[in-house]
Amino acid sequence: MPSIFRIIYFLKRLIRPFLNPKVIHFIGDSHVDVFWHMEHSPLYFWRIIPKIKIVHGATATGLANPNSKTKAFNEFINYSKKIRPDDYIVVQLGEVDCGFAIWYRAEKHGISVEEQTDLAVNNYSSIMDCFYEISGEKCYVSSAVLPTIKDNQEFGEVANLRREVKASIKERTSLSLLFNKKIKAKTKEKGVGFIDLDLFLLDKKTNIIKDLFIHPDLTDHHLDPVPFSIILNKCINRIVKG
Repeated sequence: MPSIFRIIYFLKRLIRPFLNPKVIHFIGDSHVDVFWHMEHSPLYFWRIIPKIKIVHGATATGLANPNSKTKAFNEFINYSKKIRPDDYIVVQLGEVDCGFAIWYRAEKHGISVEEQTDLAVNNYSSIMDCFYEISGEKCYVSSAVLPTIKDNQEFGEVANLRREVKASIKERTSLSLLFNKKIKAKTKEKGVGFIDLDLFLLDKKTNIIKDLFIHPDLTDHHLDPVPFSIILNKCINRIVKG
């Protein structure tokens, strides 16, 4: 990190106590890493103290299995003990599900993709309940980010790991939109807040993610943190001010 950004980062930490800061816990898979970028940017998080918990490769699908490879459910539950009732929570999972896990498990177990999607959503619901018990209406779920790996892309570690799934980017995007729609309905049912990123990310002409949000390193399946941070900041400020 350039020295100027380090200085700004430490200035934030010095100034925040005088700005009545809000603590927000960002919890999820590797896509939550964008909040570290925002923390070190001079543009964001002057009045917010971010706490970030990432479980790489975590899926909504795997939350039902405490012995899953990532052990995400146990990781999240253990982390929840650090959260205070006055803190905000933003949870984001689902990109791995919609880009790989749902397709893979549907084929493996001989069930429909939509049925497997419902299983993932129901598993997600359990972790929502845990966090809602802590923070109540300060608990939010963010929609899963839309897929960025293009059809027949053979470069990049994640693209190679997911090569068994033959679904096109339009099919994976369609599944992501369905998943997010179901998650939104579930949050409404539970009284949990919902951050709908589809409103910003989806290109309605192509029905896939806008080129603006594709990472400049095409081997990186995460979103470009610079434009993505702008919309996230707007959404988060709306939550805190609301």
